[in-house]
Amino acid sequence: MFTTGSKLFLGGSVLAFAGTLIYSGIHGGPLGTIGLVTATIVFAFLTGINFWVRDSNVSSMDTAGIESSPAAHAAPGRSMWPMIGGLGLALIPVGLVVGRAITWLAVIVMIIATVEWMVQGWSEGASSDPVYNAGVRKRILHPLELPILGAVGLGLIIFSFSRIMLRLPKAGGPVVFGGIGAAVLLFGALFATKRNIARSLVVTLCTVGAVGIVGAGVASAVAGPRHVTKHEIAEKTLTVDNCTADHTEADDHSSRAIAGKSNLAATIVLENGKLHADVIGVNGAQQTITIPRSNDSYIRFQNKDSGKVRLVANLGYDLINPGASNEVKVPDVVCTQAVTKGGAQFLIVNPPRPSSATKFGAPYSFTIPGLDSAGSIAIEVP
Repeated sequence: MFTTGSKLFLGGSVLAFAGTLIYSGIHGGPLGTIGLVTATIVFAFLTGINFWVRDSNVSSMDTAGIESSPAAHAAPGRSMWPMIGGLGLALIPVGLVVGRAITWLAVIVMIIATVEWMVQGWSEGASSDPVYNAGVRKRILHPLELPILGAVGLGLIIFSFSRIMLRLPKAGGPVVFGGIGAAVLLFGALFATKRNIARSLVVTLCTVGAVGIVGAGVASAVAGPRHVTKHEIAEKTLTVDNCTADHTEADDHSSRAIAGKSNLAATIVLENGKLHADVIGVNGAQQTITIPRSNDSYIRFQNKDSGKVRLVANLGYDLINPGASNEVKVPDVVCTQAVTKGGAQFLIVNPPRPSSATKFGAPYSFTIPGLDSAGSIAIEVP
């Protein structure tokens, strides 16, 4: 006796066979005929399978079959992973417009949702016991979920906290930092002393704290960090436009302040409004020093007068487009940062050309910008 499913598939087989005959008789096209013949064979095959398994019906006398049949199993539980996977899929076109990072995030979300959904679907069919199925899922996924979620949560809190600190004013940052630390210590002490605190209360307080920090971090990131005034740096002081008598913030608490330096080529001293050089191995104050070409020479500058001054090494000019009509001479100078009374600075001089190359603006010299009365120290480069 044919079952209901077998009758339906048998009717489909007959219709497909009749369509084959009609199409081949009217049109005779080989492509359409092959397609209809294939459909007839498929329907006939499904008819045979369905007739053989009797529509997968279980006899009322087969107790074991009734208990093990798919219809006797509990329906799968609800899952959030399809929704999360759909969210990841929706983020892919957004990432193609906004940036590559969003695209990678979407791909990661889709992979996680797929793995979680697959494992959940497999575990729910492991047995007819929901408790056992839940244990199977935990044994497989918890070793992966807990470390990853912990790292992501901790990183999110750290990032949010950093955005909050960057947004707060300079004076209020330490106060808030200490306040949050004290609050964490206080709650930790309360949890440690009160062992009978409800678990739900602990979870609620931790959730509220985490949401508060993350929310404040997101708001701070959107608002942007506080305005920070740009500070002058030592490298800017050493450029051509700044080797002058002007003082900048980079001259305060200079990193080049020294008490002494070995392997010095000379020590240049400003004393009583005049410059003189002390050269190792030469007696008396000198007004000319000799240094090698294309090698680093170490110069120590001492200021024994009041005020803040800098020492400048004038090494002629650098030529841009030499010999052309648009030839430009750029001063080749290096300098220390501003030195206060009693201080010292270290200067490295590396002249690329001999001082006899008058084409490049010889003579070379050490001078004090803004203090012409101090004179100069001549530089001889062989």
